[in-house]
Parts: sequence; structure tokens; C-alpha cells
Amino acid sequence: MNEKTIQRIKKLQALAERGVGGEKTTAQKKLAKLLKDNGINSLDELQKEEYEYTIFSYNGKHEIKLLRQCMYKVMGAKSDRTAYKPYGRRQKIGIYCTKAQKIEIELEFEFYRNVFYEELSTFMDAFIQAQKIFPEDAPVGDYDEFNERDMKIAFMATGIERRSRAAMIEESEAGNEKTKTTGS
Repeated sequence: MNEKTIQRIKKLQALAERGVGGEKTTAQKKLAKLLKDNGINSLDELQKEEYEYTIFSYNGKHEIKLLRQCMYKVMGAKSDRTAYKPYGRRQKIGIYCTKAQKIEIELEFEFYRNVFYEELSTFMDAFIQAQKIFPEDAPVGDYDEFNERDMKIAFMATGIERRSRAAMIEESEAGNEKTKTTGS
């Protein structure tokens, strides 16, 4: 049983019962959807240690890595987290977990996936700066005031190796010449 999941749901339930205005309505809807989506009729069901095969969806190689890490976080290092690829299903993996673990994995994955894509946007800006992917006549910005995001991008950009197409072509040609001379 995952105590954190049960505590989160109980907090959501308390907010649904005692919240004010829109906060209460939102909590009620979220709680009802969460329980309905997971086939749970009462909170007592969450405390059962019954493992069942559960399928999770993801999109792409980054999300599967993130999903597996969320499974690891929720289920613990000593648990059996053997993931199975359902036959004929793309971008889905299944594991045996409890209903509480399922909910916790879904909440963790949703949260970290959103954070990942926010950070990915920052990384993309840093990558563009590091690689200098803009025209030579592009206006140079005035950096009298750096905001926190600008500083983050600048620090990220310094850690990214700068590459150029011309250097890659030269390396490739040098490798081909070396192969020709050593292959004869």
C-alpha cells in the first residue's frame, strides 16, 4: 500500500468536502474522475495489496524513460518492476501493481512529463544559442537586464558542445582518406 497516495486522495477528499467555491467543485470533479477512472468505489479499496496487471501509455523514447523512472520511484527499489510490452500495442507498457501504486504512478508521470516539456523548451533555446543557429545579420539583443530564464539558458548553453556542419564534413572526409590509405 502506498501511504502517500492514500494521503493525497484523502486531502483531495477533504478539499472536496470542505473547500470553498470553485476550489471545492474542482476537487470534487477531480476526485470523482480519479476514482472512476481507476475503478475504485471507496478509499478502502486503495488499501488492498492486490496486484493487477496495469497498462500505461507514453509517447516516445523520452517519455518511456520518464515513466519507468516514476514506476521505480513509486514502487521502490526492491519491488518487482518488470515491465511487459503488451502484444500489438505501441507505446504502452504494463506492470503488476496495486491500485494505489497505479494512481501514484499516473500522478507522478503526469506531473514530471509536464515539467519535462517546460524544461525542454528552455533547453531548445539554449541549444539554439550554443549552436548559433541564426543568420549572421540577426540583431544582437541588449542584455542589460537578465531575467532568471535568460540566465538559465546562458548557463545551459555553456554546457552544450558547439558543433558545425563544416567541421563534421572535414572529420568525415579525413576519416575516408584515412580508410583509403590504410585499406590499400
